[in-house]
Amino acid sequence: MNLAARIARRELRGGLKGFRIFLACLALGVAAIAAVGTLRAAIQSGLEDQGAILLGGDAQMEFTYRFADADERRFMDSVASKVSETVDFRSMAAIPEDSALTQIKAVDDAYPLYGEVILDPAIPLAEALATRDGLPGAVMDPVLISRLSLAVGDRFALGSQEFRLTAALIREPDSASAGFTLGPRTILRTDALANSGLLAAGSLYETRYRLALPPSTSLESLKTEATDTFRDKGMRWLDSRQAAPGVETFVDRIGSFLVLVGLAGLAVGGVGVSAAVRAYLEGKIPTIATLKTIGADGRLIFRIYLIQILALSAIGIGIGLLLGAGAPLLLAPVIEAQLPFPAEIALAPMALLEAAFYGLLTALLFTLWPLARTEKVRAAALYRGMEGRGNRPRGVYLWAILGTGLLLIGSAVALSGIPELAFGAAGGIVGALLILTLAAYGLRRAAQGVVRILVDLPELTGLDQPVALGELVDEATDDAFWTFMLDRTRFVLEQRGYDVRKRPEFFYKGSVQGSPPQYSQEFADWLVR
Repeated sequence: MNLAARIARRELRGGLKGFRIFLACLALGVAAIAAVGTLRAAIQSGLEDQGAILLGGDAQMEFTYRFADADERRFMDSVASKVSETVDFRSMAAIPEDSALTQIKAVDDAYPLYGEVILDPAIPLAEALATRDGLPGAVMDPVLISRLSLAVGDRFALGSQEFRLTAALIREPDSASAGFTLGPRTILRTDALANSGLLAAGSLYETRYRLALPPSTSLESLKTEATDTFRDKGMRWLDSRQAAPGVETFVDRIGSFLVLVGLAGLAVGGVGVSAAVRAYLEGKIPTIATLKTIGADGRLIFRIYLIQILALSAIGIGIGLLLGAGAPLLLAPVIEAQLPFPAEIALAPMALLEAAFYGLLTALLFTLWPLARTEKVRAAALYRGMEGRGNRPRGVYLWAILGTGLLLIGSAVALSGIPELAFGAAGGIVGALLILTLAAYGLRRAAQGVVRILVDLPELTGLDQPVALGELVDEATDDAFWTFMLDRTRFVLEQRGYDVRKRPEFFYKGSVQGSPPQYSQEFADWLVR
């Protein structure tokens, strides 16, 4: 292994020429996975750390179509240091010439227990909701203000009660736990609805009671006590341990989906990785042939280039991790400002480790086959430019490739949290790679058929010696298909009649029994080419 490492290190001194595609495919795939993982970790951390702010309290007791009764209020007062009551329902905000649906949140003086309501103009919420000149104040979402063409100071009606618009609602701290709403938000005082007729018998509304609890309170014990005490009264419990379950589930699922998308991109990029490795090894034919000539066996050759590929993979993965972690950090102020809850984007070691793990497995999966094929190639075949066509790796390498693929799929299934989606994505990736493989095989077979026709009809080709083919190659365009066709033509010509083993009279000027053959100038030129 020391010898392989020394040779690999010396070869890498030549730089990264030929590996730009390899590094780009690997780096971009790893960067996508790392960026998604970093953002998901930041959001999940924000949901956990800011649970009380997102919920609006340490715990919440919720009722439908009614307010809490005397027993329930006594229980809340006995366990909480402070209680805030909110009422949530839908109504129509009306002006003389128009109306629009709005989601109303009626609050008391204690709201919000945690966090801050941000308004424009920047005034305290208590001042914005205060009653002046007989009209209670209210704040509205800017979308609703624009919809109704209102301005600060204008009047609008909810039910039979008029209100005065005092500010635009920029952010409410507990919006993430509000759930699905059908209209933009309006906030006002609960007691201002007394004459509106909106909370009469039969009205559809929900009441939420947020509790500020002492630090030593056990949320699990309190939840058990509350649910046991009010089991048959329709009370629903929520606490800061899972303040916004809908948001958390959405973030987790969309994050897993995007990671799988990044993994699919990395797998498709693996085709470029494999092609880059194949091209690199073809460029190393003289080196490999020389090493084999002086006694290097197949295993040493495999280790030399495996070490190089792993070193280059580390560079590509490192670049991907820098991009994947750096982009969210640079854009953190913009991203955090768009989130409906507090979140701090920071380095996420586990997300970066997951991305690096996927990148390493992908690099191994798509490079083991071309690397392993070098083990069986003979030096003589390499010198003739036949670098192992048709050679299959030994069984141990086939098992290694299969094991790496299964490990990659199994890791994606285990880490995604959505096994069905992961299996579906894996099936789609394998199917896409299979289609690409079949398409390449079909193109190759079709090209080979055309080439054989050309070779078998020399009166059409005008090619009677392999050296003449060089002129045609030099005149060819950069079109990839014709370059491929010319390469196949060269190979078939060698196989059909211009191989030294089949036409020795063309290549040998003469030979004397017991002495080495004398090579013709044509053969020397062809060999150099």
